[in-house]
Amino acid sequence: MIRSLVLIFFVLGFLIHADEWKPIKSVSLHKDQLERIVVKSGKLKKLFEFRWTLYADNALVVLRSYDDFVAQHVLRSHYKNRNFRVALLSKRGAHTMPPYLLVTFKHFDFKEKQALFDIYLSDDDEQVELKFLQETM
Repeated sequence: MIRSLVLIFFVLGFLIHADEWKPIKSVSLHKDQLERIVVKSGKLKKLFEFRWTLYADNALVVLRSYDDFVAQHVLRSHYKNRNFRVALLSKRGAHTMPPYLLVTFKHFDFKEKQALFDIYLSDDDEQVELKFLQETM
């Protein structure tokens, strides 16, 4: 009985916050092809870039950079670790969530040798504007 109540509250909480992410773009990238996004907030302008470098054993290695911070992620399309999150601005208030991007690895196309990603934006206060730059090899 208690498990059922916990499950119901968990599902209700998820449904309340289900609109937190706004899908903004789906991207299909070849190896080492960059996806570049300019993030603007007031006078602030930063560049977010990511690309994948290796797909082996059902795992995709992704390199990303934002605001002079470089990171590497190993993503798997059928497991929990299939996405990464990038905070776009620093936290300003105790009760506000800073805007962030969530990049999700959807699947790998073996025929085309491309990885498919969905990019989501969480920005409740509409603090940022995104501009997608032309993809380059």
